[in-house]
Amino acid sequence: MIAMAESEREELPAAPPEVGCALALALAHAGESWLVPARERLAAMQDGGRLPHGILIFGQPGAGQAEIGVWLAARLLCRSGAGKPCGSCVDCHLHAAGTHPDFHWVSVLPDKKDISIEQVRALSDPLSQRSYRGGVKVALIEPAEAMNIKSFNALLKTLEEPRDDTYLLLATSRSDRIPRTIASRCLRLRLPLPARAEALAWLGRSGQGANAEGLLRLAHGAAFLAADYAAGGLEGLDADMAEGLAAASGGSFDLIGAAKAWSEQAPAARLFWLESWLTQSLKEAGQSSDRADNNRLPWLRGPARDLKIRAGFRLLDELREARRQLGGSLNTQLLIEGLLVSLSALVRGGDK
Repeated sequence: MIAMAESEREELPAAPPEVGCALALALAHAGESWLVPARERLAAMQDGGRLPHGILIFGQPGAGQAEIGVWLAARLLCRSGAGKPCGSCVDCHLHAAGTHPDFHWVSVLPDKKDISIEQVRALSDPLSQRSYRGGVKVALIEPAEAMNIKSFNALLKTLEEPRDDTYLLLATSRSDRIPRTIASRCLRLRLPLPARAEALAWLGRSGQGANAEGLLRLAHGAAFLAADYAAGGLEGLDADMAEGLAAASGGSFDLIGAAKAWSEQAPAARLFWLESWLTQSLKEAGQSSDRADNNRLPWLRGPARDLKIRAGFRLLDELREARRQLGGSLNTQLLIEGLLVSLSALVRGGDK
């Protein structure tokens, strides 16, 4: 184990406190038990010299994509003999402080909706050069689906001819938005969600025992996302969304008022809720009979069932695109208003 010299400690460059906090939290989350198989697989590949230079880490939102990416970066940068990441060597301290010159975390900039080609080009320069500290260089791009086509094309050049000391980690919850030219050059690592009991226990240890059930349901089983929702005060969002959906089905929905409220409080979580609800509804529609649809999916009653299903898939595409556009220059309230018009038309009516 390599200890950090006192003189080296004093020379560490400063980083914004939130960067170090984000890295520390990510490393702590990556240590949870349900991610053990992913960690062991990556560790075995690295130790055996079989780790690819491009790795696509994917799963449901909140499955731990960024967390495993940060952990793997720490392990790759750590140069202790065993027990990587050791947490004690110079490289581990630099990484934990957010100041390691060979680690680059690329994400969407504030007030932007995607990762630009300029960001990817800026990343290409240090990755094409020698390591500052004589080890490896690691780039974590998260969320990778936020890259646009120009960004993906720029990244492809690095993936096609990677240096031996360079690793690209792509973390995403939308692997379907990653071009084949990129995905085919990466190891695909799908992260599991914890078992329900395990997730509830973890949320309880995190101080969310009283609200754990609702938060986990809202996050569709993703414990880390449930914790984020708790931090944002969203314990009642699941009931609020169900109430809004019922109002839309009954034709008493205040579209303008709801769009305003939703745009001001957790719009991303609300759109994810709708996307998840609609995905499950369409799945049930495809697997069940008309009788089952009448019982569980009243908006699919009547002769217009097939038209409704097609409209549902169109709305699903709209929801996914809207989630991508959140945080950009578009007016969020107008964006949500358009979605709610489509939603109300979809679920309202049906033969009684």
